[in-house]
Amino acid sequence: MPAIARPLQKMPWQLRVSLLDRYILREMIRPFVFGFGVFTAIAAVIGTVFYLIRNMVEHNLGILSALQVFFLRLPTFAVLGIPMAMLFGSLLAYSQLSRRSELIAWKSCGVSPLRLVRPALLAGFCALLFTFALNELVAPPMAYRAIQTLEAAIQRPQPSFQTNNIFYRRFAEGQLRQLFFAHRFDGKVMGEVTVVNFEQGQLQEIITAKEAEWQGRAWLFRQGTYHRLRRDRDYDVAETFSERRFAYPRTPLELALETRAPEFMTSREIYHYLQILAESGDAKRLRQWRVQLQEKLSLPFLCLSFALVGAVLGISSPRQGQGRAFGLSVAIIFGYYFGAFIFTAFGEGGAVSPILASWLPKVIVGAIALGMLYHANRH
Repeated sequence: MPAIARPLQKMPWQLRVSLLDRYILREMIRPFVFGFGVFTAIAAVIGTVFYLIRNMVEHNLGILSALQVFFLRLPTFAVLGIPMAMLFGSLLAYSQLSRRSELIAWKSCGVSPLRLVRPALLAGFCALLFTFALNELVAPPMAYRAIQTLEAAIQRPQPSFQTNNIFYRRFAEGQLRQLFFAHRFDGKVMGEVTVVNFEQGQLQEIITAKEAEWQGRAWLFRQGTYHRLRRDRDYDVAETFSERRFAYPRTPLELALETRAPEFMTSREIYHYLQILAESGDAKRLRQWRVQLQEKLSLPFLCLSFALVGAVLGISSPRQGQGRAFGLSVAIIFGYYFGAFIFTAFGEGGAVSPILASWLPKVIVGAIALGMLYHANRH
């Protein structure tokens, strides 16, 4: 019987739990760190290194700038690596305990598999909190800074706003109320603006202007024409103006200013942007961003599901070495992401709801792990 098992029988219950938890957690640290390094490195190579090498060849990107971009992008790949490392760490740790017959010894002392997986769940919960914080506070701003650094280094800076063809539709009570279009935008002033207003489905106003600028509470249109139509589509009012204010929503400006991808935004920023998109009536884009928001919120919970899967597999499967554990982890991860990709496509296409598309794969993994744990606990 292992040395750890003998004193466990003589200690109080609470102390026995603490020692057991700490012992198993200590066994998980080394494979977790190894898996975190390997999986993060793989994600970084696939996601950034090849792209940086191509820019170094095609656009003379300097090695120092490439390294800066690489390290700025690392938190994004670390977010992906933590759940994978939890799977590998728990699987290998419990397999090693099984190989040394320690799991058998603890089971003979009355310790159930349900009790044995508790340290893995504790580690998974801690990883969940860390992943959520990293994905919200660190990864988005650093990833956005990486893109800006890259564009500046290759002398191809991209503006932080949409420069051409700003188009906005506003709906109210299921009816189209306004079309807003601007040919160009310099970050402050929109040029060649056309606004078409509707009332109860009927065309009501047409405003064209050489430029338009947001003035805090309303739009200031300059050098334009104003047309108001009657129900018979004939002009009721037609006039020109040098300057005129219109109390239209600020939404077209907000849409033009926000050009970042979801990975460069926090969930709070995505939620705010969704409120803007909801007014525009762009159903396809709205679905895509809702799926991305749910993906960002649900990803940390994968740490908990993978930790449980690894622990149960380590307890119930044959004894495995590091190579087999790594191979099994890769197979599970590939299967999960393949299924998650399909659900994401369904969510963005409107076949299923964004919440279902993002959360169901994690729930399925957790449900499978719970079923395996129930089976192991009965035998």
